[in-house]
Amino acid sequence: MVKQAVVASLKAIICVVILWTGLDFDTTVQAAGTVTTYDAPIGASRSYDFVVSVDASNVDLYGDKNGWNNTVSFGSFDFSGTVSVSVIVNFPFASYKLAPESLGIASTRTGNTITFVLSQPTNVTLVLDGNYQGSVLHLFGNAPEMDIPSPTDPNVIYFGPGYHDLRNTPNEQINVGSGKTLYIAGGAVVNGRVVVHSASGAVIRGRGILTMNWRTADGYWDSPMFIENSSNIVLRDIIVNRRASSWSGKVALSNNVTVSGYKVVSPTYASTDGLNIINSHDITYNNVFFRTADDCIAIKGGVGGPEANPAFGAPNYNITIQNSQFWSDANNVFTLGAETQAAYYDNIQYKNIDVLYSFDDKTYPGQLNERAVFGITSLHGTQFRNILYENIRVEQCERLINQSFEDSFWFGSIQGNQTWPGYISGVTFRNVTVKGTGNKEIRLHGYGYQKQISNIRFENVTIGGQPVTSLGDRHFDLNPYVKNVFFHALTDEYSAVLGYTPVQGENQWSYKEWNGSAYSDMTWNVGSKKWRGAYAYGGMWSPFFIHPDTNDAVKAWKAPKAGTVQIKGRVFKWDITGGDGVRVKIMKNNTQLWPSSGWHTVAYNDNSGLIHGPIVNVAAGDHVYFIVNQNGNSGYDTTVWDAAVSYRPTYNATTDFQTYQGAWNWKYQQWNGAGYSDMAWHSVDKQWRGSYTYNTIWNGSAMHPDTNDTARVWMAPMSGTIRISGNVKKAGAGGDGVLVKIMKNGTQVWPASGYQFIAHDDISGVYHDVSITVAAGDNIYFLLNKNGNNGYDTTIWSPDITYS
Repeated sequence: MVKQAVVASLKAIICVVILWTGLDFDTTVQAAGTVTTYDAPIGASRSYDFVVSVDASNVDLYGDKNGWNNTVSFGSFDFSGTVSVSVIVNFPFASYKLAPESLGIASTRTGNTITFVLSQPTNVTLVLDGNYQGSVLHLFGNAPEMDIPSPTDPNVIYFGPGYHDLRNTPNEQINVGSGKTLYIAGGAVVNGRVVVHSASGAVIRGRGILTMNWRTADGYWDSPMFIENSSNIVLRDIIVNRRASSWSGKVALSNNVTVSGYKVVSPTYASTDGLNIINSHDITYNNVFFRTADDCIAIKGGVGGPEANPAFGAPNYNITIQNSQFWSDANNVFTLGAETQAAYYDNIQYKNIDVLYSFDDKTYPGQLNERAVFGITSLHGTQFRNILYENIRVEQCERLINQSFEDSFWFGSIQGNQTWPGYISGVTFRNVTVKGTGNKEIRLHGYGYQKQISNIRFENVTIGGQPVTSLGDRHFDLNPYVKNVFFHALTDEYSAVLGYTPVQGENQWSYKEWNGSAYSDMTWNVGSKKWRGAYAYGGMWSPFFIHPDTNDAVKAWKAPKAGTVQIKGRVFKWDITGGDGVRVKIMKNNTQLWPSSGWHTVAYNDNSGLIHGPIVNVAAGDHVYFIVNQNGNSGYDTTVWDAAVSYRPTYNATTDFQTYQGAWNWKYQQWNGAGYSDMAWHSVDKQWRGSYTYNTIWNGSAMHPDTNDTARVWMAPMSGTIRISGNVKKAGAGGDGVLVKIMKNGTQVWPASGYQFIAHDDISGVYHDVSITVAAGDNIYFLLNKNGNNGYDTTIWSPDITYS
């Protein structure tokens, strides 16, 4: 039965009964808008944990058991205008939460009744007593359905209200061919499988439910929604409820698939992945809701057994998942993998998403470190690039991030093959907020020098209200094969690259030129998308490139507040095919900062460039100018200047790691018991090496002692109070452990005396967090001692130093 209610201030009730295939419509009239609800058919699995009504209309609820044997309830309705939702909870509870928090829904409680108002379509979840593993309610409030297809249309496969069991039909499935529409009406429950194979232009839609309560073992996979080798496919609005331990759906070897308003409620433990993507491209998921007991969305590659070369697999690319809500009782919320036999993964974006809950596993909690909200777990070497997670709100999770190459998965039941090349590079986390309990671990584990993780950006990421600003953050778990991790906290750092726009003054950055006596603004050219100066070659384009001419080209930063800032960056030639090089300097108002006088020259072929990091005090309104001069002439003068201005200067051993002594105030030394001496850089092995074979520092965070202690040394650039935080741990099991300590000049800082022992198998490590005063020129020593012998002593230590 479909019930449509329109409620008026006069409370006038008009009952209209329309007879059509035995269907009743009940309509109530009010001024506010309309409500349409759908009766659950006989044969469907119901829930009576809650009683839900929307204005005057009852919402029938369905139910399924989660891994903890508690009922997960769900129901849907259509509405327009503003409606009042009432939920009666049929068991005692102390507290409740309406999720996601981003909806900002106000509510009231009277006894066991919770009431709230909705004014636009959305999905709302009710969690009681903070128990995400208990009895939970998911409500789906939809916009009124438009353009309902005719059941007599020959191109439409139509299921009206009622329970339809396809186990009594041949093949137990519905085949949707090219140009066909499958429509599952509200109030319809179809128990079976939908197959779209080698089709184009197929549509699957409706307000009903597709369920499947048995397992299969045929060529169409064991899931209720199967799309393969197809294009231009649309999935809309239906609810999928997988009631057995296998996937809820998949899209494989397909392209141009659009999924919108699609819901998955599959809490059965486990393997009930939402709608996985396999070797496909140009896929969009918009406004979806997935509740699963495994990956919500896994993007996989599969072309055969472990011996198959991923290069032969179709790539996964141009995939966008946005404006949606997700809940995972096991495994990952989003993962690329674990099977990754795809030529590459490229341009995959997750945007404007609420993660309501993420848990690793009910049977093995805390034991499966590759399980997280955001996962890249590669069993087969391939390329992962241009991955974006943006504007994401995580309300409750165990682990936050995992990026790793693995030899096997799920206790060895799925084997990988790391003989093939690969990398993970160009992954950005932007505007991500994380709340709730759990350790929130960020695990980055490369697989040797040939399979590194690099160019990972954390831009305005906060955990528990605290910004993630360096690898010294306690949430990080790194191995030595991670490099180039960048951080940008909106309140602390202003990046010339990230802040680049076509608007003068936006993000505190302006684009100017200097004629020898005064600064003037450049002009934005809409056609060329460049900042243009007074002369032909003077300008800036893209976030990186700057070119001088007769006038100097200048990037200017304006201080929004008083404080101490560090001006970090690197400037180098981009065009190294000719010319006479450029000259550069940094000014604060009319005072030169870098170099102390004159200019630094960047040679015409210097694509390594110069690194700077002066620290100065600024008043609100002060300007810092980054000036590029043509030197003799403007030929071939395209230059890159990646600069950032940071309040509360922060240093990190990994992000600051360089190939020469003193860079970013870090030195690489050894201690022989009587004095310190510099290590030497070995360009072939990419290591700092001391007097003995295993005295080494490499890849930023990795250290190894020998007869001499290995020492990483930081020199204070100014007086003040600093915080020294970080985690020190063994890279792997073996040996007899190591000894560590921190010294300021000749005074011990941590531990209070002696050494801190790190056991041979302690891959979790020991966290340190101390604050001390320093004078300019003081040295902070991070010392690593071999203990008894130097076997298996590779240690991960990436301390973070921040001025208060």
